[in-house]
Amino acid sequence: MEVEKEESKILYKALTEWEKEGVLPTDLAEKLRETVQIRQQNRQQIAQYFFFIALCSSMMAFGAIFLSEKLLEKLKAYFAWGDLAIAILAAVLSGLWFWYTARRRAGTRSAAFEIYMALGGLSVLTSLLYFCKYLHADTTYYTTFLSLSVISLGLLGTLMTSRILWLGTLFSGICWFGAFSTLFHQQYLFLGMNYPVRYVVFGAVVLGFALAQHYIPRLQFSQRITYVIGLSLFFVALWSVSIFGNFNSFERWQLARQSQVLIYSGFLAGASALSFYLGVRFKDNAARDFGVLFLIINLYTRYFEYFWDTMNKGIFFTVLALTFGLLGRWLERKSNAAIRN
Repeated sequence: MEVEKEESKILYKALTEWEKEGVLPTDLAEKLRETVQIRQQNRQQIAQYFFFIALCSSMMAFGAIFLSEKLLEKLKAYFAWGDLAIAILAAVLSGLWFWYTARRRAGTRSAAFEIYMALGGLSVLTSLLYFCKYLHADTTYYTTFLSLSVISLGLLGTLMTSRILWLGTLFSGICWFGAFSTLFHQQYLFLGMNYPVRYVVFGAVVLGFALAQHYIPRLQFSQRITYVIGLSLFFVALWSVSIFGNFNSFERWQLARQSQVLIYSGFLAGASALSFYLGVRFKDNAARDFGVLFLIINLYTRYFEYFWDTMNKGIFFTVLALTFGLLGRWLERKSNAAIRN
């Protein structure tokens, strides 16, 4: 139920009083509180959209100005700077930027603060990029740059309690793992795994870290971000495995029989069903939604792989409709029973 902010205060006060007087059980009062949602004013929503546009525009402007090789090369030639000088200058500017932003944080909106953090993070990445150029990292250039990015953005995100910097940390970590596993692969396999399988494992590691963040007070602010990114990475990678298997070349995949890949679709179905069950059981909307989404994606993928040319389309979609209709009915009954109890 969406209500105005002042109305929500009255509702919360009434529920608290009824709970104290024993009119409402504690569990039911808590469930009723969760159904109350504060309606955002149009101005607030429009302001959020403008902040998001400002963030995207700022990042593109920064990239166009500071990451432009032609501009930086002109600056290097004009001032006779080397890569190390640009790296140090960008690092100093980043430090001053974060110091200034931290001082003004109390009077800054959260959306604007994240824009400032994004700009500071881009400046840090510029510094690291030219520092790696100075080192002449050769074949390990990208791995070195990405590993330093993970460490730097992770520390800054934790110290500044910035979600956008933590998001950058996660994306840098995903890219680092790809570069690192490519650097040490053998016949396009890293520890016997192709790219999709590697990222299934890496996604599981990210999910495990997200669960551990519950017990680290300093990192609890970013736990949900890590959790959702981990779920996304795990399920997208597992869906890719259900299509491509664990083959190390496109030619080998083309020659493989479909039965050799079918087992992976079973793993995807099992993981999706487990995620859906745990999401319903523990009221985790993200796990529930990812479970349902990839159950549907898995069914459609298998249909187009195995039955598109042979099975009647009407029969397939009828079975699909009945399956999810019965599943929805079962969930509705469980929800009504929980409310009555």
